[in-house]
Amino acid sequence: MLVAAGRQFARRRAFVRHSAIASGTVVALTENRERDEISYFPKVKFQTPSGREVTFQSEMGSSSEAAGIGDTVAVRYRPDQPHVAEIDSFMSLWGLTLLFGVLGVVFLFVGLGILVGFLPV
Repeated sequence: MLVAAGRQFARRRAFVRHSAIASGTVVALTENRERDEISYFPKVKFQTPSGREVTFQSEMGSSSEAAGIGDTVAVRYRPDQPHVAEIDSFMSLWGLTLLFGVLGVVFLFVGLGILVGFLPV
C-alpha cells in the first residue's frame, strides 16, 4: 500500500506541476447507487484559453451533493490533453494518495507488531 501511495503521489504531483487552471461549471451530477449508499460525481464543463469546451466527470464522488448544478469550481487540466482534468480540491487531487498512505502505515505497524511479537498471530 505504501508503494501504491508513493506512485499515486508521484503521478498527482506531476499532474499538478504541469497542469493549467481554469474555471468550470458543474453541469450535471451522476448518481451512483451501490447497496443502500448513493454517491454523486460532478460532471464539469470548462473552456481552454484556445476556446475549446471540455466536459469531464470527476473521479471523486461524495455522499452528498457538495457541488450543485450551476456551481463554479476551479479545474486543473493538462494543456496538451484537456480531457485529463480534475476539480482543483484537496480530496479530488490527493484523496486516493491519502487513503493508500494511511492504509499502508496501518498495515506496516500491524505487520511489524506481529513480527516483533507485540501482537498475537
